[in-house]
Amino acid sequence: MNIASNEPRRLVPKPAWVLDFEQRLAELIPVHPNAISTVKLVAIIPLLLLGLKQTDVIPMQPGVIAALFALFAFLDYLDGVVARHRDLATRFGLFYDRATDYPMLFALSLFCVDFIPLSLLAARFAVDLVLLAQCLLKLGLTENRLRTTIGYSTLLALLFLSQGWAPKVITPETVEYLLYLGIFFSATVALHNVRFFQRRFIADLLSAGNLACGVFSMMFAYRGRVDVSILFLLAGAAFDGFDGAAARRWGGTRWGVYSDDVADGVNYGVAPGAAIWFVVGGLEGLLVGLLYTSFTISRLVFFTLAKEGSDPDYFRGVPSTVGALIALSSLLLFPDSPLLLGLLVGVACVQMVSFDTRYRHVGRALSGSRRYMFGLTALLIVLVAARFLLGTETAAGLILAASLAYGFYPSLASFKQAGKPAPN
Repeated sequence: MNIASNEPRRLVPKPAWVLDFEQRLAELIPVHPNAISTVKLVAIIPLLLLGLKQTDVIPMQPGVIAALFALFAFLDYLDGVVARHRDLATRFGLFYDRATDYPMLFALSLFCVDFIPLSLLAARFAVDLVLLAQCLLKLGLTENRLRTTIGYSTLLALLFLSQGWAPKVITPETVEYLLYLGIFFSATVALHNVRFFQRRFIADLLSAGNLACGVFSMMFAYRGRVDVSILFLLAGAAFDGFDGAAARRWGGTRWGVYSDDVADGVNYGVAPGAAIWFVVGGLEGLLVGLLYTSFTISRLVFFTLAKEGSDPDYFRGVPSTVGALIALSSLLLFPDSPLLLGLLVGVACVQMVSFDTRYRHVGRALSGSRRYMFGLTALLIVLVAARFLLGTETAAGLILAASLAYGFYPSLASFKQAGKPAPN
């Protein structure tokens, strides 16, 4: 039986130009989506296994292994596109698509059992199998972009860990926390499918995910891994964006605003301030960390009090997310220069409380403009390339430069406007 004739209802709808692109792409593919899933299962996964084992049958270079993984991910995306836009989406097809994904998780996990607790890997499998069974029993669908993002981040981390790639970034601890995050989110979806949660609680659960990311960010900063702290900050920002969308679509509880504020305060305010104290240490680190946290909390309080009647497409003052990126990237680049670090943190603090300055809401801009979407995609590609080709510090420098450019742009635009001759 057909379960979806077009793009399913989503928490955050795709932009129209993305849907148009997927429609054209689906029309170019003459095969059934189940055939694409079969290619993943019988061709890509066995080849990737041979490459991971480094057998004499098919010796593979790291680039070939990475290309096979990328091809697997693309085919996984493609079978969903074809199913939705050619009206071929069935419950069996969705089940089969998800069933062909689990061998990849199992295969990569086999090569990481010496680094990751077997109980944690087993828990991840168990939760995912529950979701698969729910799909088969018609208790709910597994289609979820956020879960897919977490899942592929985990798969990619397992691949890097198994091959010893980027050992300073992808450590066993990093993979463990991604597995915990995936278990938490998948368990939440499974409980929602059996009506354990009411829809109005979804926003609060996403806020809890944001809060958890802030806690993990502090834990990694305590261990000196500021680079991983930045990743958890960005993951928390994703949860933050989704909880607002969930509250607008399904409503929320009377505690929703407060839970969101607490999560934002921890992830954007307390975690970066604590990271500064952990890394710099001493009185200087404590003072700079407290200064940053105090300004961020003040900015969040103002944002909550002034939310009524404000323009949803603009922020008054730099968003606390950008302020946190400035603080953490500066900490990663200048841990031994308290003066320079304090200056940059001070810049972030001043920009966050510049309430008369309007800043474009990047999330809403992305949902309605190809230009912003292409710009962000290009920036992410540059950051990833810089990280693996030029090092962590280069990527952090690009993040810092982009954040400062965003923060100073309205002021520079005002100067430019003031310099124009007055109309006659």
